[in-house]
Amino acid sequence: MTAGQAPGRPPLATLGVATVSITLGALPVFLLGALAVFIRQELHFGEARLGLAASLYYLSSAVMSIPGGRFAERLGARRAIAVAATGTAVAMGGAVLFATTWGRLVLCMVLAGAANGIALPATNLALARGIPARHQGAAFGLKQSSGPFATLLAGAAVPALGLTVGWRWAFALAGLAAVPLMIAGVGRRTAPPRRRGGGDRVPVGPLAVLSLAAASAVIAGSSLGAFYVVSAVDGGLPPGAAGTLLAVGSVLGVAARVGWGWVGDHRTAGHFRIVSGLLVSGAAGFALLGASSRAVLVTATFVVFCTGWAWPGLFNFAVVRGNPLAPAAASGITGTGQFAGGILGPLGFGALVERTSYQVAWLATAATLVVAGVLVYAGSSWLDRLKPPAPIRPLTPPARAH
Repeated sequence: MTAGQAPGRPPLATLGVATVSITLGALPVFLLGALAVFIRQELHFGEARLGLAASLYYLSSAVMSIPGGRFAERLGARRAIAVAATGTAVAMGGAVLFATTWGRLVLCMVLAGAANGIALPATNLALARGIPARHQGAAFGLKQSSGPFATLLAGAAVPALGLTVGWRWAFALAGLAAVPLMIAGVGRRTAPPRRRGGGDRVPVGPLAVLSLAAASAVIAGSSLGAFYVVSAVDGGLPPGAAGTLLAVGSVLGVAARVGWGWVGDHRTAGHFRIVSGLLVSGAAGFALLGASSRAVLVTATFVVFCTGWAWPGLFNFAVVRGNPLAPAAASGITGTGQFAGGILGPLGFGALVERTSYQVAWLATAATLVVAGVLVYAGSSWLDRLKPPAPIRPLTPPARAH
């Protein structure tokens, strides 16, 4: 057992719980999007209200992220994950039983977003305390692959449930899936509680810069998930081929996130520098996504998913590694930026496409990645300057000759 690792469930179980928790936290908004055609038909609302419901989910996550991180530090990772799972279960149950209007559905999505805001820092704390240090980078990479996992589950729910027994069954199953996490939280804490005003102090200034960096990067990534297929079709690619290319890219993205985390495990420093390089390199791929050439689009897709959208695992790992006394509180601050980017990305991209073109919109997302890379470099440099210098050992006086 490594330093900082708390006794409790085995590391693989900790990784499994954290990955399931963050996937369930993200699942409600993906279910909303995937099953929107059925939900809108029953509750009678349009695209604008659909987009607003999704944005309010991310807004709730952003607002809850910082208090959620401090809450996890006080309560411990296991119980905080259980609280997040309870919020998800209640929100999904509410959608099943009470969401007969758009307003009631929005209330359920806001509650689900708040649960997601707790789940992110709580799962980061679980990995920081429950995974050996030499494997944490790969573990964070796998956990942060929850987005593609949630997308896959939501997509599968359309033919399996939406077209057969109805959209409410998909929400019901998501709520039921959270019950084991609620039960697991009854056990002891995965980490000792922190004393108020002590261990949860974090360098707010540089973490705020890193939060802005995360927001800029997620603006590009969230736009990718929302508009990749329609952009490729607009460029001349058949819908089936565009969807297949997106699926292949998502698989590459999962592998890349784990792979870059593995790289982080084999380095003692410079993790944020790698993240900065990934963001700036990925900007080139985003800039080419609007190309009409299939060969260019395939190349751009490879670059985007292996660099520009492969950073979240290593980024969260670096935040936690740099703040070992309060990993949940620190990642709560940077998580606010990640959720804020989810609000701004699709809204801004869609508005820009309507006024210009997909080529211009992808160029704009590439610019946000460059900005994110610069901010990551600046924030990490600030963090480095705040680290206390290594103690200077006094010189041992020479022994006197007798």
